[in-house]
Parts: sequence; structure tokens; C-alpha cells
Amino acid sequence: MLVWGRNAQRVQALADTLEHQGLKAKPAADLTDALSVADIVSCATTSREPLIVGQHLRPGTHLDLVGAFTPEMRDTDDDAVCRSRRVRRYYAGAPKKAGDLLQPIAGGRWDASMICGDLHELTNGLKSGRLSQQEITLFKSVGAAIEDLAAAYLLT
Repeated sequence: MLVWGRNAQRVQALADTLEHQGLKAKPAADLTDALSVADIVSCATTSREPLIVGQHLRPGTHLDLVGAFTPEMRDTDDDAVCRSRRVRRYYAGAPKKAGDLLQPIAGGRWDASMICGDLHELTNGLKSGRLSQQEITLFKSVGAAIEDLAAAYLLT
């Protein structure tokens, strides 16, 4: 597992924590290099500028986007979204909150009707996930307060 972030000390601390928990983790010095070998890319940022550039994603990559939860924020550029098969946690949040999706819509490069399903449909077999091994897939979550509350309750 590669860990990348803007702050090298925090990246090292996270990699050390993951190693301590039994996961093979090491810091990635360069995000572009890390993207070129990644099977799964998970982002949880509050960035207003795209960090994940679509042209750097290799075929078969899965993007897990749980940050960028306002229209002004984004983890990915338009190309990453346009190259991906997209699944949402739920339909209602996508058109209102997700900057990763709203900004390509505003630029005329993408349309919300291209969402291929939500998490419920995917996990219950009502909709298909990946259609080929070469397909880039994207899961976009803008969060749900009830899930955050449940997680906090379980941790206390």
C-alpha cells in the first residue's frame, strides 16, 4: 500500500500506523508515480484543486472518493470522472454536493444521468459494477450524517 499526502511527516506517521496494524504500507514520494501503479486510489480531502489527474490513471483502477463534499471541492479532474464508470452512495446527494461531479457537469463534459447506479443497487446485484478488467471505476460519496453518527457511536 502506498500512502501519499502533502505533509511528509503525516504521511510517514500514517504509514507507520498502518504497518503497526499489520498492513504493508510505505510513503509514496510522487503522486503521479503512485497513480501509475495503483489498483485502488482512495481520496478523503478537502482540496479545491484536483489531486487525481485522469491521464495518470491506469486501466483497471478503482477510485474511491469520500472527500470533496461541497460543490467547490474536488479530488479529481474532469478526465478522471469522464474516463470512469461511476457509482454513487445514493442518488440524492450527487447533484447537490459533489464537486467532483458538479464541476464536470458545469463544464459540459459530463451529465448526472451517466451515474450507473448507487451503492444499494450494486451490492444487491440490481446494477452491474465493473464491466471489464480494463474499466476505471469510481465510487463517489458525499457522506450521510447518520452513518457518521453510527461510526462515532461504535467507536465510543
